[in-house]
Amino acid sequence: MDTREDLLIRAAELYYHQGLSQNAIAEILCTSRPTVSRILDEAREAGIVQIIIHSPIKKNPELSKELRTALKLKDAIVISGSHEIDTALQKCSTAAAHFLNSILDNNITIGITWGPATNYLCDAIEPREFYNINVIQMVGCLGTGNPTLDGLELAMKISSKLKGTYSNIYAPAFVDNEIVHSYLLKEPQIQTTLKKALHTDIVLTGIGSLFDSTSTLQRAGYLNEEDRLSLLKKGVVGHLLSRMFDADGKEIPLENKYVISAPLEALKVPKWSIGICVSEMKAPPALAAVKAGYINTLICDESLANRLLELQK
Repeated sequence: MDTREDLLIRAAELYYHQGLSQNAIAEILCTSRPTVSRILDEAREAGIVQIIIHSPIKKNPELSKELRTALKLKDAIVISGSHEIDTALQKCSTAAAHFLNSILDNNITIGITWGPATNYLCDAIEPREFYNINVIQMVGCLGTGNPTLDGLELAMKISSKLKGTYSNIYAPAFVDNEIVHSYLLKEPQIQTTLKKALHTDIVLTGIGSLFDSTSTLQRAGYLNEEDRLSLLKKGVVGHLLSRMFDADGKEIPLENKYVISAPLEALKVPKWSIGICVSEMKAPPALAAVKAGYINTLICDESLANRLLELQK
């Protein structure tokens, strides 16, 4: 066994068996953290380290390929089987976490929103160590009383799992006063975070709908039933970043409410703009989001995938 192979094995044992960080290994081996990262990559390429994934999530590869082709998506993952909505969302979010794991690298900026899909995804992310990962909260706080659904908490949680940093928006997603809205957007910390949100590499988001009166925005108290019905009459099919849009992806402003978030156009910037949603009820907003270029990677269940293919014919 040559000394190089010894080095690869030693680094792999320290990292995978003993759970040491790359910085700690660098100290032991008297080298730099980037060098340790390259050594671990080499160990995998040489077959010294073999990663076996036992995925509990069953996927439908044929339907995934059909959806990817029909909607001209960068990628699509369709979860097999028929499930209750919350169970399906958990499975899709877990699949999204696995997908994220496959595309993560050093020096990456991740934009996130709020809601149950992002929360489930956050729970499913496996802790890993990267260099220079920054997680950006792209939309203000919901203030639902449930911090696990809010972007502020989720950004901190994801950055902690990936040994990165985070940038938060310490302001509500909506305000009722235009003067207050203008003042908040001039606040340096909020300005800095929203500018960062324009330069992400990956975005993780659910896709909101107003076709259900139990939507997150209604439960958070930002919309009432009258607001919801009024927006539907105006042609609103869904929302991303707390911004309403129609079937063409055009933003429809809210009356007497002002949004604190990155613009919809920010979703067109990243290499991977990943949307997670389930149930055929979400077909109109999902289709609009994809056609407008806000989402280039869709992770969904079979019922939504089949409905999207029907609408696309």
